[in-house]
Amino acid sequence: MTIINTWTKEFSYFPNIKHINHGKSQLITIYQPLATDKIRMLINNEYGKIPLEIKSLKIVDNNNHYELTMNNRSSFSVAAKQKLWSDWLPIQLLGNSKFNVEIQSYNHSIHTLGSTVSTELVGSDNYIDGDNHFIYGISAVQSNVDELVNKIAFFGDSLTNQGRFSSPLAKQLAKENTVTANYGISGNRLLRKGNSSSKWSSSFGPAGVDRFEKMIKEFEPNTVILLEGTNDLLLPGTGTPTSELPTYEAMVDGYNKIIKYCSDNSIELICLTIPPFQGTIIDGHDAWSSEKEALRTKINDFILSLTNTIDLATFVCDDSQKKIAKEFDCGDHAHFSDEGGKSIAQFVNNSLNGEYINY
Repeated sequence: MTIINTWTKEFSYFPNIKHINHGKSQLITIYQPLATDKIRMLINNEYGKIPLEIKSLKIVDNNNHYELTMNNRSSFSVAAKQKLWSDWLPIQLLGNSKFNVEIQSYNHSIHTLGSTVSTELVGSDNYIDGDNHFIYGISAVQSNVDELVNKIAFFGDSLTNQGRFSSPLAKQLAKENTVTANYGISGNRLLRKGNSSSKWSSSFGPAGVDRFEKMIKEFEPNTVILLEGTNDLLLPGTGTPTSELPTYEAMVDGYNKIIKYCSDNSIELICLTIPPFQGTIIDGHDAWSSEKEALRTKINDFILSLTNTIDLATFVCDDSQKKIAKEFDCGDHAHFSDEGGKSIAQFVNNSLNGEYINY
């Protein structure tokens, strides 16, 4: 038997969100890729300034309720800046299934949150506010499975975090005895931490190069699929200082740090090229410029020179090669649509199987 994370979601700090958990109750639906006979959950208060007080934590499966405990207590507390595993719960869960988690918490407002757009792997319902884009409390599920399992980490920014391509891809990979983890953070940059006049700036997280090693230690992936670098180009001049637009050399140095982390830990790295973003407006500012476009093209040439690169940019661009094609564009010219994400998931999966991968 093997103990492994069957669902993992990176959390971030959202001090600007005040309404989460006013109803003191939340329902989360989580995808279970592999059959198991016991699970435990990681309760996350990593960015909290006060303890996260859990009144009750229950799994609901086929109308059966199972109480999850911490140190044999059904009500418990996770201190500020901490995340703790619950006790193990014996439970029979089928592979390729979903189960519900009911969380009741005494906290009036919670700022340590995971965010998502796609609900294929995780969805939530805050009973009062009905906000399905954020979850609190649980950031990972660990399961006891009966086979050795491959582990793939998705690492990047909102294009990964939103789940529009990574979630359907994760479900495809689950058929191949592979579990995945989503380490995308919206607004995240490869080289710098969040620094913007945007109200979301605090949630942009540390620089990718600074949080990558933490991801490796937490999840211990066999493979990393990296899509990071868009915000390094997109954000400067849109609430982030223009001076923070990186040089080509700085970006290459950042990627080389990621490459070294993977090499030192015997991890296969698969890089995706940076998609185009012409037409994107952020807080009233045009996020695109010819200078940024030239830099994106040059960076992508470097990424294409690496082993095991998937040329996502060419796959999703229109004829101008500067914009996301309509069939992939959610409407803001920077992010993928639901249907576009599914097409990208199939393209990446085909690439992983050797059909389109760049050698």
